[in-house]
Amino acid sequence: MSLAPATHMDLYQLTSLVPHWDAGLGQAPVTMAFFSRRLPQTPDGEPARGYLLWAGLRRALAWLRDARFDEARLETLAAHPMLGPALKARPDLREALARWRFEGVVEAPREGTPLFAGPAVDAKGQRVQIQDVAPTAYTPYLQIRTSLLSAKLIETPLLSIINHMTMVASKAARVAEAAGGRAVLEFGSRRTHPEAAVDAAYAAWLAGAAGTSNVEAHHRYGVPVLGTMDHFAVQAWERPGVPRHVTERAFFEAFHRAYPNGSVLLVDTYDSYGSHTGIRNAVAATGGKLKGIRLDSRISRENIIKARELLDSLGAKAATIVVSGGMDEHAIAELGDAPVDAFGIGERIVTSPDAPVGVGAVGKLAEIQGRMTMKLARGSGKATLPGRVQVYRHEGVDTVACHDEVLPGEPLLEVVWDGQGMKPLPAPAESRAHAQASLAALPAEAKAVRQASVRLTPALIERVRRCVEEDHP
Repeated sequence: MSLAPATHMDLYQLTSLVPHWDAGLGQAPVTMAFFSRRLPQTPDGEPARGYLLWAGLRRALAWLRDARFDEARLETLAAHPMLGPALKARPDLREALARWRFEGVVEAPREGTPLFAGPAVDAKGQRVQIQDVAPTAYTPYLQIRTSLLSAKLIETPLLSIINHMTMVASKAARVAEAAGGRAVLEFGSRRTHPEAAVDAAYAAWLAGAAGTSNVEAHHRYGVPVLGTMDHFAVQAWERPGVPRHVTERAFFEAFHRAYPNGSVLLVDTYDSYGSHTGIRNAVAATGGKLKGIRLDSRISRENIIKARELLDSLGAKAATIVVSGGMDEHAIAELGDAPVDAFGIGERIVTSPDAPVGVGAVGKLAEIQGRMTMKLARGSGKATLPGRVQVYRHEGVDTVACHDEVLPGEPLLEVVWDGQGMKPLPAPAESRAHAQASLAALPAEAKAVRQASVRLTPALIERVRRCVEEDHP
């Protein structure tokens, strides 16, 4: 176990903690929910997803286990012009931060579960609106019972994890579906932060990618690590006075000698289809034992067909074709029936440009000292749900219930951290298998890109009503 800095947080979490501490609320019991109010939208407001694929549970629980304030970071806080004097005047709060370890109960869906969020409706499908409060409905990624102190400290880092990893998994699931059983390879490490790249590789694999180029994700989670070769390698073989098509072939030969059973060669450093270079050099250099080629530029249905025909005419009928460069589910659809065997996808998975602001996950208070609370957000459609909840999935429909209700179907929230600490999680491969089975079980309507609605039980609607009428009877 390596300790994680607890200071991966917004400053206001600490500054707003001080008045609560003064009021004796530091150890007050609270329930906090982390959720998305709705499915992602494109920048012009159109639906961008039909579901969200939950990824980040393993990472979130590891952060809760490992997070600490070390002395160096406490000194940094003490030196802050606003927070520092407040901590100096409250040595008991500084000591509480120094001793802090997460304790509580965490409930969550299994990682790899498709989730829905949107306007709350009743059993008849009618929008729930009480006075001018219209709550949204959702399955929480995490529902946490802990102290107020802990709730303030954990919100920002958990949202960072949830928003990034669920964004990547949700995009990768759509790409894998568009690929129609052909392999999707995650190649996005160089488009994001090194640690975010590991998270993205795991999330994409969970969602259906066959593997990643990221070696650390292979070490940490067992994600299959795959790759071809790079333009750098071909260019570095150039020699003064020697034509490039000659040095390209020479490098292909050297690569094939090193990896006689794994020669997937990048053929467009200079010219994919010319009489001396690219595909012709790849076939000649491997003596007819070429495993495959990768095309990284000029990707079109016509060029892929041309590549396939050239490979076949040169006797490399068993060679596969991997395409990369600006690919996503939309680009895959445009290629139609082009003879592609695998897709290498980088930036358009790890940055999800059609829904680039995460999945809108937020963390909100649901109970304080045993009393239910909700964000009313009058007139905005952003009202939250009060109290602890359970979500039941039955015949393709999700219903959010009070935590003590029992409904037909599968309860999605289960305890993953109890009073003894973090409970054992499924192995990464088991989480991936769960994700694949769950995605396969989704009805076609749920896979379509549209804004979902989620049901509330009558008891939960009544709970909302009580909270609203407390404010305006």
